[in-house]
Amino acid sequence: MKEWIGAVAYALLSLVLGVLLRELGFKGARLVFLIGTVGIVGAAALYAGRLFNSLSVIGTDNSEYARAMLKIVGVGYVFGICSDICSELGESGLCGAVSLFGRVEIIALSLPFIKGIVEKGIELI
Repeated sequence: MKEWIGAVAYALLSLVLGVLLRELGFKGARLVFLIGTVGIVGAAALYAGRLFNSLSVIGTDNSEYARAMLKIVGVGYVFGICSDICSELGESGLCGAVSLFGRVEIIALSLPFIKGIVEKGIELI
């Protein structure tokens, strides 16, 4: 679940490079933003596919739930801040791609718990 660090770094690198090129008058700066957006959306799609294929069994320890909640809150803040930075610099495409990857990461953190709930429900039936 460390892929989100690379996604945030890639988004910020694309953003800084694109803004720098735009400020220097390079007409192809939009291409840099487009490549950044496509890269993050593609990474989110690949990451989501791998996550759905490799769900693990969860334990019954309550500290695991607390850790997962803290991770979700932290990921939400990191992606929210990165998305806000992209939005403030006028790059809505990159902002949307970062938000998408953040949502995929939050779903990935909660999937093992959802799987456990579904399994318990099936056992009850």
